[in-house]
Amino acid sequence: MNAVDRHHPHSEVAQVEALVAATRAGVVITEIADPDDLDELRSVLHDIWGVEIVPPRNLLRGMAIGGACLQLARLDERPVGFALGFLGWEGGVHLHSHQVGVLHELRAAGVGYALKLAQRAQALRHGITEMRWTYDPMLFTNARFNLVRLGVRPTAFLPHCYGDRRDAFNTGDTTDRLEVSWALDHAVGGAATVAAPEDLQVELPTDYHALRAGDVARADEWRRQVSTALATAISDGRRVMMGERGYVILGGAG
Repeated sequence: MNAVDRHHPHSEVAQVEALVAATRAGVVITEIADPDDLDELRSVLHDIWGVEIVPPRNLLRGMAIGGACLQLARLDERPVGFALGFLGWEGGVHLHSHQVGVLHELRAAGVGYALKLAQRAQALRHGITEMRWTYDPMLFTNARFNLVRLGVRPTAFLPHCYGDRRDAFNTGDTTDRLEVSWALDHAVGGAATVAAPEDLQVELPTDYHALRAGDVARADEWRRQVSTALATAISDGRRVMMGERGYVILGGAG
């Protein structure tokens, strides 16, 4: 975002909501630009994903100078999570949230939710009302967090989006991704749905990474089935929602 603030009318409310979420998670979230703080972000990113995808400090510093969204979550002054995003204009001006990560032991503590709300507050402060990002559609917990807890809308299916990767989660796997859009000037949160007879249910494994560690062939086949269903649904303009056991594609049966 640029140096001239264009406050959205909802930005003050969004800031309060972000502070409440951070307080509940027990963290302090700050927007960072100083090289030492950027090194802390790089350290957390390394601890989560591994060395391959840690951006160099000079790149992050350049992004910070340009006004990118770089945030660090600290618990008792210890860095435990981060958010990294930048302005995009493909298909309309938006904040592209490239990465948000939280240390493993705190992933159920609300830190990720607090970071997303902090990103939302920063974007609205600059008049940006849409955020987009991609995530692995095979991850049940992430899907439910995005579609239900935040209330995002799936907009595109990107096959093998990042190509081959070698990190803590993606080594040897196909990097299919679902792109989602979050309307930042709406109330946070969505709803799960119950499939009707004409809807298509696309079940997900409860723990895809564990499945892949134990049975690569089954994990690969399950991914192919999910990817085909999502790609077809989005290409056909059908709405994708979250059900109890996975995705629900409205009017997608048959």
